[in-house]
Amino acid sequence: MNRRKFIQLGVLGTGATLAGVESLRGAATTNSPAGKSPVTVAMPISVAPLVQRDLDAMFDDMRTRAGVNALFIFSYSHEAHRAGVAAAADFHGGNYARPHMQYYQDTPLTLADMQAPEFGNVDVLERVIPIAKKHGIRTFPFVLEDNSLPAAVKADWETLYEVDHHGRRANGHPGGPCFNNPGYQNFTLGLVEDYARSYDIGGLMWGSERQGGLLNTLGLSQSSGQDPGRTTCFCEFCQKKGKERGIDVERARRGFGEMETFVRKGRGGQRPRDGYFAEFWRLLLKNPEVLAWEDLWATSRHELQAAIHRKVKGVNPALQVGWHVWQNVSFSPFQRAEENLEDLAGCSDFIRPALYNNVAGGRFKAFAKGAHESVFGDLSPETTVEVLTGQLNYQEALYDKLAATGFSADYVERETRRSVAAVAGHPVQIWPGVDIDVPVSAGESQCTPEGVAQAVKAAFKGGAEGIILSRNYIEMKPENLSGAGGALRGLGMI
Repeated sequence: MNRRKFIQLGVLGTGATLAGVESLRGAATTNSPAGKSPVTVAMPISVAPLVQRDLDAMFDDMRTRAGVNALFIFSYSHEAHRAGVAAAADFHGGNYARPHMQYYQDTPLTLADMQAPEFGNVDVLERVIPIAKKHGIRTFPFVLEDNSLPAAVKADWETLYEVDHHGRRANGHPGGPCFNNPGYQNFTLGLVEDYARSYDIGGLMWGSERQGGLLNTLGLSQSSGQDPGRTTCFCEFCQKKGKERGIDVERARRGFGEMETFVRKGRGGQRPRDGYFAEFWRLLLKNPEVLAWEDLWATSRHELQAAIHRKVKGVNPALQVGWHVWQNVSFSPFQRAEENLEDLAGCSDFIRPALYNNVAGGRFKAFAKGAHESVFGDLSPETTVEVLTGQLNYQEALYDKLAATGFSADYVERETRRSVAAVAGHPVQIWPGVDIDVPVSAGESQCTPEGVAQAVKAAFKGGAEGIILSRNYIEMKPENLSGAGGALRGLGMI
């Protein structure tokens, strides 16, 4: 059975008819003009302000400035910045709501592994939901996979993490939990069932900022300097699944080893005899198992997403289930091919492509650097950027100005339009994540109220049916959030 068919079938049994899913559109509460369906205006937010601040005042400000009617709370995370606290040696993280352990029977994780201690016994969802509801704001847990673990929880969690082609357990970028590990599957499904049954939520969003082993080996990522020897995953569960698919596991492992050697030599300035791209293509022809293994990884993530959708809809078909899509997908023609949103259309109510145009310049430049060190090594960095933007259908600044200017609002419009086209014919809404003060390095472009307003307008021009003001409330300057609100008012959305 092919991937798309699997995911489409995965929706069956949830009890949600197409008509029922259509009724979810416009379920948010907002001050929309009479006769218009409400538009979701969402805001991701760390835990710290939700347990430390006056919620009535904060929610009033969000509503007044930007018409926010949905909160996406980082309710489960082992990363300090998502909790909203400074990183520390003893940071733990975990579930900032109260784990109901009856939902976590088939996972090696304990209550101590999962319960976050940073804010005492405060259950962030229990605290926020009734007050948010009073302000016309729905609450969504936002579960964004961790790519690394603090020392405080590393020992138990490590058994759920991927294994590279050298047999080493991953703990950190680019590795993460294995989608085929039953312990991780059961934890994830237990977590979303817990949220769906225990709290009066509007739905949830799940995200994974990762890509397959081949793309990581080649350094095709906005996070530069990845170790090409850390190709994943070759754990016992992935090996079993690969064999069931008819893949020769050892040939796949050797193929990734040859790719690793190719990248290390390229980074060392050793140009292949026939050029970088020719050598890359030759290695693929010689080792077709590498591509088969890459497809296994991508398919496994989509299968887990279909299972999350089934689980939540089985509890309550009215809950909206959606996916955060990593910004790297909009930089990489390779990952764009793998992360085909059409494949998710059968198990989605909404999809949030991260389209952070201001920070995109620096991130894309880092991506181009990694591409230049492997597949595009025959080209100069400047030409690499020109080729990539041509492949992606962007019209942006030249290489030496990218970081200082960022990407234009046109990038937001084009990527929104592409996402809308991918799910055409399905009851799926595209809610782009637009950039409001996503942190940048020194010398890079800074957000302005005018720039934020242009990005918001571009998203709706591209066909968006909602918007997620991103990436985190605690990072945003009030005037830039007001810029988003001004654009939304001008469009008649709030």
